[in-house]
Amino acid sequence: MRFIKRTAMVACATAAAVMAFSAPASAATTLNFYANGPADSGRGCDMTTKAGGTYTYYANGGVKGGYQAFAGGFDAWERDLCPDGYGAALHLTYYKWNGSSWVYSTANPIKVTTGAYDTVNHSWTFKDVRDVNIYSCRINGAGAVSSCTKATLF
Repeated sequence: MRFIKRTAMVACATAAAVMAFSAPASAATTLNFYANGPADSGRGCDMTTKAGGTYTYYANGGVKGGYQAFAGGFDAWERDLCPDGYGAALHLTYYKWNGSSWVYSTANPIKVTTGAYDTVNHSWTFKDVRDVNIYSCRINGAGAVSSCTKATLF
């Protein structure tokens, strides 16, 4: 009887392992994101920026350097809410696979530099990235991002 139980357990474990390795690739995950930028009371703004949109990602390219690589895309907008003349930016931080290692990277795929209360929309795709973080940021007097607020994903 023990032999039969043990054989049945091994057969079940083997079947489960085969199913796990033959399962189809994971489907895309789409998340909404939203961020209210930081306040700047010195300039009279309760909220300086606002961003939102959708972030879609899926496992793609296998494991590289010990981490799963992802691909996907964004459909996003960024809005400047402070009439201070500086602007706003949708700012991303992530790791990008360069063919041999993961490199920490940043990008500002959306910049609003035309004046207060303007909104810029943009869509784009990506691949071979991991650990993506989304921020809504002010653009400072030097034209660089500053005072960022991390987006909430839901």
